[in-house]
Amino acid sequence: MNQQVIYHKEVSTLGHYDVVVLGGGPSGICAAVEAARNGAKTLLVEENGMLGGMATSALVGPFMTNYDREGNRPLVGGLYREIIECLAERSAAILPEYTDSPSIHTSFIGRYHRHVTPVDAFMLQIVLDEFAEQAGVEVLLYTRFVDCLCENGKISSVILAALEGLRSVSADLFIDCTGKADVAFAAGVPTWKGDEENGIPQPGTLMFEVDNAVDEEFTARPKQPVKVYRTPSKGCYRVNHHRVFDADAADSRSMSNAHRAARKQVLESYRVLLEETPGFENARISQVASVLGVRESRHIKGKYTLTVQDISQGVSFEDRVALFGYGMDVHPRTKEMSGNFKVEVAEVYSIPYRSMLPENCDNLLVAGKTISAESQAAGAFRVMPCAMALGQAAGAAAAIAVKGGFAPDKVPTEELHCILRAHGAILD
Repeated sequence: MNQQVIYHKEVSTLGHYDVVVLGGGPSGICAAVEAARNGAKTLLVEENGMLGGMATSALVGPFMTNYDREGNRPLVGGLYREIIECLAERSAAILPEYTDSPSIHTSFIGRYHRHVTPVDAFMLQIVLDEFAEQAGVEVLLYTRFVDCLCENGKISSVILAALEGLRSVSADLFIDCTGKADVAFAAGVPTWKGDEENGIPQPGTLMFEVDNAVDEEFTARPKQPVKVYRTPSKGCYRVNHHRVFDADAADSRSMSNAHRAARKQVLESYRVLLEETPGFENARISQVASVLGVRESRHIKGKYTLTVQDISQGVSFEDRVALFGYGMDVHPRTKEMSGNFKVEVAEVYSIPYRSMLPENCDNLLVAGKTISAESQAAGAFRVMPCAMALGQAAGAAAAIAVKGGFAPDKVPTEELHCILRAHGAILD
């Protein structure tokens, strides 16, 4: 029996901001920093105790290539480039122009892996803290989005579960970077989960790291599905391995079951390394991700839905906010299915601003892997560099809209492009 309760409570407010960004992952941090740099009073809300999302708490890495399909020229600059250069100066990242494939940095995988960016997850936390502080972003960690209050097609305020209790915060404009389209869903924006036909998302993976490996003895890809990518530190590798199916990132029971299953998979993959992979005989697990790596969750219905055909034909949208060239990396959704790179992408394709604009919420932008796109198409741009480019675009657009006093869908493309180019984005 589906029982319900009615709950009423007065909630203290944290105040009003120009822009509130929900979710502090790769897209969220870039959205918040860009909005603040452009003069917007900005609050960034993150449910974990660190910024970086999948790149830090889930240990997802390396950053996949920011180059075109063949790996000949970079397509993502801007804040992505600023952040990795800051890491590289501290020996906490290897810039993509200094990596190639197949190599120890790509687990000897060639296709679509030229110029990945290995990063140190802890130093990334430090750098992201610094970027937020220097830009003047107010950051609330350990604070989860709960719900939103809407009036006349707009979000008037959001409800947050802070450590001290429920709190509300209002803003002129909100940016959903939750990775699950939580804000859009709560605001009544049409969404769907996973594949359009069956609702099944791509599987999850619990990443972990090992150290004490011998780089010189690692000369071939390990037994599938185990893949190991060397980090900036000698002998230290990030492990991407088994898939855990039925991982619905927007369902607590599903994620609880998936994470328990994934922990067992870590031990099996570690055994493969110790017993069957040259160079890893004395490797030790140094850390296991605190959250499950999630490839896909909800997708929003936006002003424009990016299609597989758009990406395979390389459509250049007039309102493009990012260029990319990574393949449609769609993992099998069930044990019986096959996946990965089903349709060839164009050498360069673009992401339109309209795909970040929800269909029926006038003061909300969505950035990251949950923008309006077909599920297979989203498999191409769901990785870190593009997520960061989309976040930066959302932050710039939000600042323009707040300053001009109009809705995000009225942001002039020319002005948005001008700001993004001035801040290092690559749009041509």
